[in-house]
Amino acid sequence: MSTRNNYAAIFVSPHFDDVALSCGGSVALEARKGGALIVTVFAGDPKGELNSFARFQHERWGFEDAVDERRREDQQARDILGADHRWLDFPDAIYRGEQYLSDEELFGPVQDGDAEVTVAVANSLTALVDEYTPRRVYLPLTVGGHVDHRICWAAVGNLEGLGVGIRFYEDFPYAAQEGSVEEALARLPRRLQPETVEIGDAVETKLAAIAVYRSQLAVIFRKLGRFDDVTRHYAASRSPVGGYAERFWVPVPSTE
Repeated sequence: MSTRNNYAAIFVSPHFDDVALSCGGSVALEARKGGALIVTVFAGDPKGELNSFARFQHERWGFEDAVDERRREDQQARDILGADHRWLDFPDAIYRGEQYLSDEELFGPVQDGDAEVTVAVANSLTALVDEYTPRRVYLPLTVGGHVDHRICWAAVGNLEGLGVGIRFYEDFPYAAQEGSVEEALARLPRRLQPETVEIGDAVETKLAAIAVYRSQLAVIFRKLGRFDDVTRHYAASRSPVGGYAERFWVPVPSTE
């Protein structure tokens, strides 16, 4: 839950684990300095019966009531990172009817049936930023192309209208795949420039937070290796000074 009237930074997490995986070190640093709020957008309960793909996902995760289990994991991770949190009531893509019934559809275009969801998410995030007046808001870069990440990214226009600084984080572990970040940058309709944040010993806090998402790790890292090894290697690859870092992408001001 959120416990403050304002935050230095708000981190927008499409799903429970996305922010911890992608920029947990920066969350820990922001929490130490001036308070960080993680807003998990697609944290709502399923509406109606599960479709076949959602049932398959629950079986892979090992929990019949997966949302409740993921919330418990998320709370543990937030405590480790030192951040407050807000869970919004939008259901995950796999729970939104029959629109996304495979990985190919989940990582493809946002379906027309999600037009209202896209607007509602943008409005909800705008209201939260207006309420908590952060200096910076962190959004997914949409590496990998998951539809829920794309929907969160689409809020950027509303948020920039509030004058807040925007940072896009590299969605991990999708970003660990060669060429995936470049593909995302080429797909987005604006120019961005990189900004690197050295996270130092906060990499250990990040790893501890990731570790509590036990329902997800085996599936997420099934083709990559041990989550801690992969995470350390990626963080090291982002540091120009031989430490551990996270890289963000910042909108380039228009010259027009």
